[in-house]
Amino acid sequence: MPLKNEIETLNWDSEFFGIRVGKMIAKNNQIDLSKLSDFDLTYIYSREILRNPTLPLYDQKVTFKKKVSTANELSKKPEVIAYSGVLTNELKNLAIASGKYSRFKLDPKLSDYFEKLYILWITNSLKGNLADHILVFMKENKIIGFLSLKKNKSFYQIGLIATSPKHQGLGIGSALLQKAEEIALLENIHEIKVVTQLENEIACNFYKKNSYEIDTLEYIYHYWSE
Repeated sequence: MPLKNEIETLNWDSEFFGIRVGKMIAKNNQIDLSKLSDFDLTYIYSREILRNPTLPLYDQKVTFKKKVSTANELSKKPEVIAYSGVLTNELKNLAIASGKYSRFKLDPKLSDYFEKLYILWITNSLKGNLADHILVFMKENKIIGFLSLKKNKSFYQIGLIATSPKHQGLGIGSALLQKAEEIALLENIHEIKVVTQLENEIACNFYKKNSYEIDTLEYIYHYWSE
């Protein structure tokens, strides 16, 4: 079967960006780029570094996971609450900040769409389409941190998480994680996963500090047809 037939058409991405977008899972570390001409843009996912020197790597996607149990000592902070309100400028800014290392920001041909994409993500999360829970950290009636949480079969997936730049290093992110773990345990879910970028050392160290371990590492390339 030709390689191009193994590419999945991404209808949502195609409509959002106004181009033909596809996704391919690399089966080896060498890609025949001539086979990708049916799409304007192809996301190529690989578990190893590809041997195509001209193919730009835009994401080293690392998934962290944590097993949670009733034995965990969860620190309950009253500042962390469930949120079901409207989209505020604070949430917009935090959502955009959460994508600092996003491949959609790093790819110069997609960067103009980056903020719109993340605002749409938080908007749909608030509507319940992309999240089952929105947690916020409040200080002086302002949202200075937030986290979105989605149930995915046997585990919970953290979608977006960010802390206001002026309030980082104060334990706000850890408090949000601890509340997420509490929610998971109440629903008898014992695993939480979260995705970040390997080059985001601050985020990686943050998850390790909170007892998360690396589950998978995936490389994502963007191939643009001429």
